[in-house]
Amino acid sequence: PPFISLLVPALVPRSARPMTGLVASKTGVGSDLTSSLMAVGTIAGADYSYLVPLRAIWHGSTPKEIDHRDRKRRLDLTVLPIFALWYLVQASFVTAPSAIAAAKAHPAIVEAAAVPVGGAAGTWMQVALAAVAVYILVLHVWVFPVPSEAQDAFLVQAYVGRWVYLTRHCLTLQAWHQVMSMAAPMVSAELSALTHGISIWIAGLGMFVTIQYMVLVVPSKPFKEDCELWERRGVHFKEIGLLVHMCALPMAVLDLTVVKGSSELHVAVSMLRTVFMVGAYTMFYLCIIIANFKATGRWPYGFLKDFGTDFTKWFFFVLQQLVVLLTFTTISW
Repeated sequence: PPFISLLVPALVPRSARPMTGLVASKTGVGSDLTSSLMAVGTIAGADYSYLVPLRAIWHGSTPKEIDHRDRKRRLDLTVLPIFALWYLVQASFVTAPSAIAAAKAHPAIVEAAAVPVGGAAGTWMQVALAAVAVYILVLHVWVFPVPSEAQDAFLVQAYVGRWVYLTRHCLTLQAWHQVMSMAAPMVSAELSALTHGISIWIAGLGMFVTIQYMVLVVPSKPFKEDCELWERRGVHFKEIGLLVHMCALPMAVLDLTVVKGSSELHVAVSMLRTVFMVGAYTMFYLCIIIANFKATGRWPYGFLKDFGTDFTKWFFFVLQQLVVLLTFTTISW
């Protein structure tokens, strides 16, 4: 079953796992045995064909790269639940205090108002959004190709894995948002108020990640070089990247226009607090990538190399991104 296949790499001792083609060639193992071992890996779900109809695995990974992948997956399994609390902390801040107070004083009224608009169709849309959001997060955590030692990404992810990328923050927050929005009517009026109150911030972040990925990352030279490298290895790196990043924007739009009611959003959202959150998270993320650069000597995005240590370039770049994120957040409102 798929869930057993996902656990195999973490549960089977490394010494008992199928060797990669590179390791086999170095140890002089015959091609027939190598092919058999690769087949075992495929049977164990190593190709992820049941998750995505794209080639995501390269069988030439070195033991160091495989160890990197396994350690980062264990890190992900630790941080993902923590982000549920991080989501609730942010929701508690951006939600209007009056909405939280109303949820405590009149829970029945708030719960009735928080039911997805459109009746059964809205409810099924909420379920679909939750499923898609979790699916996209699984792709980013488990299926996205592990970087090779020759790539900057290998060093970039040395300590905090893919949590150094804003995409991981967005996808995780969006997944928890959709799951908690789906569960809220069955859990409590307060959770319904929180999931409505944070909707604008989550939507703005999702729009930002999709658009900026297409505008800044895809056209950059380092990204094109990475795509060429993985294409030579037969891995659909570019296609998987597009799938992972392109869904954030439509999910944000559907959440605001189809699932959430406009009147409930206006009551629950504190736009002033949401604008403050945009600025605070921008600075928070900037601190993460600066600290990671100090530790690894690499920036998470190749185009950032052009800025060097030029304060002026960094100032205007950060200001530009802040304005763009504020724009998407305002549009969402």
